[in-house]
Amino acid sequence: MIVEEEKRRAVSEIQTYLTSLRTARPSVAMAVGHSPKAAATIAQILEAGRRVFERDGHAGLSLRKVADEAGVAVGNVSYYFETKRALIEAILAEALAEYVEAHIRHFEADKQSPLEILLNVVTFYVSNARENHALFFHMWGFAASGPEAKELIRRLYRPIGRFIYFLVRAARPDASDARVREIVLQLFSLEEGMKLFIGMGPEDNGALRSAETHMRDLARRIVLSD
Repeated sequence: MIVEEEKRRAVSEIQTYLTSLRTARPSVAMAVGHSPKAAATIAQILEAGRRVFERDGHAGLSLRKVADEAGVAVGNVSYYFETKRALIEAILAEALAEYVEAHIRHFEADKQSPLEILLNVVTFYVSNARENHALFFHMWGFAASGPEAKELIRRLYRPIGRFIYFLVRAARPDASDARVREIVLQLFSLEEGMKLFIGMGPEDNGALRSAETHMRDLARRIVLSD
């Protein structure tokens, strides 16, 4: 009975948490108080910024490059993002917010147990890496550029880590908080490592493809082990 109550409480916390994260997305939060045209410009700049970031990395990104990519005046970019650092933060926050939206879709669509939802999310992370590995390559390169950048990435990742924490807690209501946190760390190590190797390629690497197919079972063993 206690275990089921803990599971229900964790699921309720997940629902509340995801709703709050959706409103914090830069393209949503920054549009508040602006006209629809301004909101569209903000979204356009963020989309162009991501393309530049994925192509040129943090070192090659500039307000002018993003303006050219977005097809707007550089003054429009600097009006909403005063510095390159502010723009990069918004670009990365917006990109990671797409994962939050995917989490919401998984959570709302899946009528399965918290464990199965968790495994769906972990396997989604890995399969998604084939399309978005450039983002994560450059993001971790940015994190290595200095203490402030590292702290920024840590802060941006925290909401995703919190979501996984809640799911693990719902899937393993019998586990101690220390064990739940250990499971979360092991799952992130597993999927981030896989994303790194997927990005490095080659795409026809048989061992890598095989490892992807076993990802769900491996994640399951991590979650259920003591």
